[in-house]
Amino acid sequence: MKRKKIFEKKISFHDKQEGYTIVEILLVTLIFGLTFSVSLPLFGAVINKARQKEATLIVNSVLKAVKASYALDSFLPSKVKSLEKFASFQKCISEEVAIKGREVCDLNTIAKADTNDTYFYSPSGNYKVEFKTTGISNSDIIFQVRAIPNGVIYRDKGSSVTGCFNPIEGISSIKEFSFFNVGEKEFMSCFTSFQINKVEEARKAEETRKDEEARKTEEARKAEEARKVEEARKVEEARKAEEARKAEEARKAEEARKTEEASKAEEARKAEEARKAEEARKAEEAKPKCIYWNPRNPSQCFRYK
Repeated sequence: MKRKKIFEKKISFHDKQEGYTIVEILLVTLIFGLTFSVSLPLFGAVINKARQKEATLIVNSVLKAVKASYALDSFLPSKVKSLEKFASFQKCISEEVAIKGREVCDLNTIAKADTNDTYFYSPSGNYKVEFKTTGISNSDIIFQVRAIPNGVIYRDKGSSVTGCFNPIEGISSIKEFSFFNVGEKEFMSCFTSFQINKVEEARKAEETRKDEEARKTEEARKAEEARKVEEARKVEEARKAEEARKAEEARKAEEARKTEEASKAEEARKAEEARKAEEARKAEEAKPKCIYWNPRNPSQCFRYK
């Protein structure tokens, strides 16, 4: 009986053991990891979308105010002052909002946007709102606004919102960038294809005009250079002709001088010969004349006159 009882106790002891195997633990860990890895990005996207709504509301309010302002004044504003009639905007006034973003913005740092502001930071500090006007011609001008993520923490993680208003066409548009396209984005354009083509045609016409002017200017420059070269050639030819004329005159003058000198020398020679001949004649006349020559020596005179 005792053996049986002991045996039964052992059996009951093993039947009461409970626990998880290593495979079950790894499986549960894997499930938790996959759930966390899938839900974390989705959670971040939800948070980013919630913060982006502030930017969307601000951009939408700015565009509505711009439309109303243009309908009243036919003028696209470039400062908050022109929008105050139709909307009121608040901003974060902390001095460090550009760097720290939402970390330094709270209820105590919210104030009304100044009339001369061309940009401002959203009350939460998450976005910097900028707006400007852009024109591709004197008549084709659009209004552009954008809200870009602000602060070191949110600058490269937040999604931008851009907007645009084309008063000629009376259309406006807003673009919200997704969670997968974060960071600062450029102003969007809402020029129509007709406006762009018209400006492109005007640009090409202007380029053609400038090219034609440049061509004519180049032709005039080349013609002027050719004229100057021709004038220089003629001047050079005239100079050479003048030098040749002067050289010929100098040669003739030298020949005339030499001829004159030769003529004078010949005259002087003849005069000298005539003088010597005269002197010889006079000397001959001055010699005593022999009236009686030696018959035996004809060169000997016995008696002079």
